[in-house]
Amino acid sequence: MTSNDDNDSVDAKGAKALEPSPLLAGARIFAERGVYSLVWIDDDLFVTARYGRLAIFIDVGDALLDVCLPLIGLDHEIRALKENPGRVIDLPSVLIATPDNSVPRLNITLFWHADGNHYLMLLTRTASRSSLESELSRQMRARLIAETEVAEKSRELARTNAELERVNRDLEDFAAIISHDLKSPLRALRFVAEDVTQLLDGGDIAGARRSLDEIGKRTRRMTDMMSALLDYASVGRKSEIAEPVATRQIVEDVVHSLAVPAGFQIEITGTWPQLDTVAAALDLVLRNLIQNAIVHHDRDHGTITIDACLGTKTLTISVTDDGPGIDPAHHGAVMLPFRTLSERADSTGMGLAFVNRTVSAMDGRLQVHSNPKLGRGTTFRLFWPKKFRR
Repeated sequence: MTSNDDNDSVDAKGAKALEPSPLLAGARIFAERGVYSLVWIDDDLFVTARYGRLAIFIDVGDALLDVCLPLIGLDHEIRALKENPGRVIDLPSVLIATPDNSVPRLNITLFWHADGNHYLMLLTRTASRSSLESELSRQMRARLIAETEVAEKSRELARTNAELERVNRDLEDFAAIISHDLKSPLRALRFVAEDVTQLLDGGDIAGARRSLDEIGKRTRRMTDMMSALLDYASVGRKSEIAEPVATRQIVEDVVHSLAVPAGFQIEITGTWPQLDTVAAALDLVLRNLIQNAIVHHDRDHGTITIDACLGTKTLTISVTDDGPGIDPAHHGAVMLPFRTLSERADSTGMGLAFVNRTVSAMDGRLQVHSNPKLGRGTTFRLFWPKKFRR
């Protein structure tokens, strides 16, 4: 067979014509697909013929060692094949450098063909070990990334479910919180309304107008308080509703909204900074602590001191009364729902439970200090962890 340059599918130069047969037809198809090639080499290691696409980098008449660089230095071993016809030289997964990098990695098998009195070189396409390892590594990385994404989505789903469960629980408690926390402001409104009636009966129109203005202020305060509490109870992440808060204004508004008996004196001392926090949460905590100090007092007169001390990372707020105190054995119980040491019929035992939950939700701490054996009074010390804006 002469050179078959007119056939684009098979490159055969210097090879004898192949007679048609199923075997040879199959061999031709594999050669066309670039699965293998054959190269004939004479005793002087010059190429005398080639067949198949993979041998396109070799031309008839080329010196084998000039065109197939992986064989350089093996000329002695190649020539030794002639004396040992049963031996072969195998070079797996070698890379042949060509100007256009069109030749894939090849397996090279070289042996002496005694019947033809020439060397025969078989070239077969291969996926190199490094390529296989690279592909395997790529697939493993892809799988690890996918598993990591699935795990992260599972964790995020678990976090979301936990957050939804907490929000639902907060919303369920919202009605109870409103019911509990509105009692004192409503009581104060009732007192002011009674004052209006007395003032009108006495003909003091100016005084009645002042009391009505006070009722307006307190009702607006209650509306704002309910809106803030609803936001606080329904929001998923408390940081979403954090805002600059003037803490002094918060505590003054709380005190003003409560029905403080005439015999009680409330003192606000210490340093009250502006800080980024959730106003509704701080309002709820202070209101309940101050209200508890009033309603659980055993006398018709008393003093309540609300002090703030600014630390490096926390604002420490102390609410101290001169009431009967709480036995240390009951300090833990008073923080639990529906637990009360008071004999008052309207005491639900939920005030400090709401406070404790709110403080925990804000990553704060609440401590109780009292020792009735040494003297009267109780101090609730609140540690409110926030980054303050001085």
